[in-house]
Amino acid sequence: MAKKVQVLYTVKKEEEVNGNPDLIATAMGRALKVKSDKVPPAYPCEGQTLVFFVLENYGKLDKKLMAFCKEIVPRRAATVALVVIGKDDSGNAPELEDMLKANGVEIVGKCGIALKKGFFSSEKLNDDHINKAVAFAKDLYEKA
Repeated sequence: MAKKVQVLYTVKKEEEVNGNPDLIATAMGRALKVKSDKVPPAYPCEGQTLVFFVLENYGKLDKKLMAFCKEIVPRRAATVALVVIGKDDSGNAPELEDMLKANGVEIVGKCGIALKKGFFSSEKLNDDHINKAVAFAKDLYEKA
């Protein structure tokens, strides 16, 4: 049976192009030879083996992501993995994780990307961050 895998990412502003989640998701999709799309995707998840969510978590999660994930159940996505960009590399997004678990969806992995944000300056996404996410995705893809 073929693997059905999708990489989804969040954008803070609808017109935002090439934001950090977009850049990471695009690299992951390219490496896995699968589609990457923003939340909500053009085509809904249905019968996916694995769905990667790439998101930023600096306190409050994206409302569109949370609304979309309310509809994620095992029939739509058997398993999910999170790539969380935040102030540390914990990969934690407790509110999202609790929702997915309550829906019966298994979280098979989390990858944290630490990018500090400040009022006057922010750390820039670099190749090491992207390569970390791509390696994480490849590892889980092989196991799916």
